This record gives sequence, structure tokens and C-alpha cells, in this order.
Amino acid sequence: MYRSFVFILSLTLAGISQEEFKSAESCGDCHHDIYQQWQSSMHARSTTQKDPLFQGMYNLAIAETDGMLTGKCIVCHSPMATVFQENDREAIFNQDGITCQFCHGAAEIVAHHSARDMKIDLTTIYSDQPELENTAHPVAHRDYFFRSEFCLPCHAEMKNPVEIEVCSTGNEWREYLKQTGKNCQDCHLLKQDGKVSHLFPGSHQTDIPSGAVEMELAYNTDTQELMISLTNTGAGHAIPTGTPLRMVYLKITAFDSSEKIIWQNWRENPVTEDRGGVFMRLLGDNQGNAPVPPWKASQIIYEQRLLPGKLVNKRYLLPEQGVYEVEVKLIYRFAPKAVLDRLGITDPHLNSERILAQQSMRPGSEAGE
Repeated sequence: MYRSFVFILSLTLAGISQEEFKSAESCGDCHHDIYQQWQSSMHARSTTQKDPLFQGMYNLAIAETDGMLTGKCIVCHSPMATVFQENDREAIFNQDGITCQFCHGAAEIVAHHSARDMKIDLTTIYSDQPELENTAHPVAHRDYFFRSEFCLPCHAEMKNPVEIEVCSTGNEWREYLKQTGKNCQDCHLLKQDGKVSHLFPGSHQTDIPSGAVEMELAYNTDTQELMISLTNTGAGHAIPTGTPLRMVYLKITAFDSSEKIIWQNWRENPVTEDRGGVFMRLLGDNQGNAPVPPWKASQIIYEQRLLPGKLVNKRYLLPEQGVYEVEVKLIYRFAPKAVLDRLGITDPHLNSERILAQQSMRPGSEAGE
């Protein structure tokens, strides 16, 4: 609380006026390619106006907490709100999402708890480039633009009011850093034709995180046991990471020789029918109800995710007779179907099942044949 008060005071003393806000579109007048890339990124679509899932969860949070969380989530989804101390979602600067002026106005990073930990100066453009003279605007160098500390204020960690860990991407990455020395930007701030891309690829892109998990299958014909080995080889954090809404799960289907389904590990709901094959952080309340939103969580009911470089083995006992072929899919969803249904979200992208890995095998033969 004291840290937040000091930061708010420093902004007030800095005399930042809303008239100093410049939209990403105005930046695009000169930086056209960068603006076009940013526009298709989730940084540009992080607001309630552009992200139906965030809108639904934000509205639910406000309704269920009598408005107490009005200024909570918007801090990182529309971080200019922290600069002007204005949470109104309709304010023009809050409709711009994670906009150019916020990231490139970061004069200092003081901690890694939220966007409030980035001290913003709207009179200068900060980047990894050398300081220049005779430019259209003042330019200053900062050396953290290609280090994870620049991303961590919004992406490191989040705990709810009773200290339940909701997001832990920062700690997940720190373990990965020890193994590889890589920063967030090595995967999420790539270069195209020698220039830094502002697409910020992540789970919402069509080819991410496909290929991030290696899958191997083995089958014991004596015991009818299927073993599935999974390794997160393509992400520097857990899969899934970030919001606990995200989930990954196994879908296993056994067919007979006429391609008729004779067995599945679940039919309607993987969380209730085969929780061992689900990879997510499942939040619950005091009564054990799950999943519940972060502001209602009093415990972590279930925790299993694919950590960087860690092997996970899962075993399933298949029917003794009739199994001709087995198909295994590892599927990613942005949120459980029940949550999307409750929020009335019909957006095809958010309701999609993304295949992270897929293999088929016939018992007694090698996987993939």
C-alpha cells in the first residue's frame, strides 16, 4: 500500500496531463509498419472493447465485488489508467490497450507487481536505441527493453486478496532462465528483416503454442496400458501460464477395426471425468467449488501444468479387447467451456480447441504408424 501511494504521488508531482496522451494511431503516422503489427497483437486488443473474455470477467468481477475491483484488472490491460489515475473504460487513452506511449514512456521500472511499477514520462520516447538529436521527439536509451524485467511488471505474478497465487509466469520463467539464459523477448519480441516485430506472438496466434510440447506414446500389450510422455520443449514458462482460466488436456480415443469409438478418457468434461489428464491451475472456494474466479478463490484445488523441460508421464488402462488404433490429442483452450457459456461468449476464436500435439498408434506397432 505504501509503495503504491508513493508511486501515485510521484505521478501527481510530475504533472502529467491527459492532453499529453498520443494514440498508437498517431504514432503510426511515422511508424506505419510497427503500428500495423501492434494493431494485430493482443497488446492492442487487451481492452474490454476488444477482448470479449476480459470484458466478461471484468464485468463479473465488478458485479460480484460491488465495484471493488474496478481499478484492479484495468491496470495492466489498459495501463494508461495508471498514468492518469482514471479507470473509466471509455476514456480514449484506456481504449488503446497496451499502447506505444506507455511502453516507450517507461523511464524507470521499480518492481514487478503491476503496470504501476513502471514510472512513465510522456515527454520522451524510451527504447533500446542510442539517444538521438534532431528527432521528431526526444529519444532516450534504456537497456531493459530486451530483458525480461521490462515485461514482468504485468506478466510476473498476481495474488488475490487472500494471497492465493493466481499468476506465476515470472517464477516459471526464472527457472527457465537458469537453464537457458533466455529472456521473454527471445520468443515474444522477434525480428523480421532485421527489424524488431511488434506482433508479440503468444497463445492467441494461430501457430503458437503448437509444437511447444513433444509427445511420445508407448503401449504395453500384456497389460493394455498406454503411456503418454509429454515434455514442454518450446516455452520458457508453464503451459498453460497466465490467467488460471487457460487449460490444456488430453483427449484419448480408442477405435476398433471398423473405426468405431470403443473407449475415451472423457466424453463431456475433462475436469470432472479425467482430472489427471488436465493441465491447469484450478481455483476453488471454501466449499470446494471449482473453477471459481480469482476474487472468490480461497484455495488451489488442483495444480498440474507442463513446466519448461520437465517430463510428465501419464498412464491409461485401455479395454482388453477390440482396440485397433488409439488417437491422442493434447488440446489447449483459453477457458473452460462452462465459463465461456456463463459469460455468454460465442466468439469462435475463444471457443476453439487448439491442438498442441497429436499422435496415433496401433497396439503392438510403433507410435505414428
